[in-house]
Amino acid sequence: MKVTVLVENLKRSLAIVNKGVSTRPQMPILSGVLVRANSEGLELVSTDLEISFWVKLGAKVIEEGEAVLPAKLFTELVSSLPVGPVDLVVEGEKIKIISKNTKSEMLLQKSEDFPSIPRFSKTHLSVGSGVFREKVEKISISSAKDDTRPVLTGILWDIRGDEVVMAATDGYRLGVNKMRIKGDGEKFEGKVILPAKSLVEVSRVASELSEEKILIDINKADQQVIFSIGSVEVASRLIAGDFPPYQQIMPNTYTTRLSFNKDDFADSVKRAKLFARDNANIVKLVVDREKMTIAAESTQVGTNSSDLEVEIEGGDITVAFNAQYLLDYLSICTDEQIVWETEGELKPSVFRTSDEDWVQVVMPVRIQS
Repeated sequence: MKVTVLVENLKRSLAIVNKGVSTRPQMPILSGVLVRANSEGLELVSTDLEISFWVKLGAKVIEEGEAVLPAKLFTELVSSLPVGPVDLVVEGEKIKIISKNTKSEMLLQKSEDFPSIPRFSKTHLSVGSGVFREKVEKISISSAKDDTRPVLTGILWDIRGDEVVMAATDGYRLGVNKMRIKGDGEKFEGKVILPAKSLVEVSRVASELSEEKILIDINKADQQVIFSIGSVEVASRLIAGDFPPYQQIMPNTYTTRLSFNKDDFADSVKRAKLFARDNANIVKLVVDREKMTIAAESTQVGTNSSDLEVEIEGGDITVAFNAQYLLDYLSICTDEQIVWETEGELKPSVFRTSDEDWVQVVMPVRIQS
């Protein structure tokens, strides 16, 4: 393999492909990045066997070939090179990396040992890049962060006609959102569970590129989904299993409904959380006919309370929450006003904004009187 490529393009592509390099590889080869030169340019490939990245970039290919380079060292080296052309030349079991006034050699791993990754085949769905990023940000906070129950680390996609109903839950909170899509070619309908981590990575890649659309290829038989974003493809395994029947815990009515300023509420919850650290982050929302009080107490530290002006419909109530769950939700709200609906102190609470497609449910915490 002999190829010339611009350092700035190589650096940008490595920043993307490194997202798929395993930090704790099951096999040594997974700590590397596959570099492949062909008639169409240069390809970079990485995988940790759960998520894979394929990046295409322009290059002058003098001799085709492929090699697996140590991802960390290669990336650090390229990051240190001055802008301009760099030559990649494979000779035997080594690769020479030559740029202006700099020459390096690296030992290679056998490219035939690198796992094959699924590639984009056909477009089943397409969605605007900006819409995808917004929806994933809002829904992913509700997915589980540990893999005790793998299905809860995923986001359910219920694909119906021209929209996807998305749901995520960790057992303590539930997010539901809808995303408009376009069906192209062999249109896909049905339910699949996509890893939340994979969707977040796709969202990050999309934010780094100027592509307006994300194309999606769902292969349910092989339990794979592939996203195409311009010159980048991201492949991920689907999660097997049955997603919890989230509709059964989604409240349809309320006895108390409040509307209040999001920033004032967030500041009040942050202050209360300072005093709730020794009490499992539990804060209380005390509602009477005139105001809402956000309060927390600790036998070791003290107490804190803040009064908030609210618009109230319904009766008085006191509900306790994990403050972090509230703050996670508030951190991604862009509206000035938040609506909170509840049927009782131990019933699931619903939080809404002007985005009618997005509903956030937070389970309250039982506390002693």
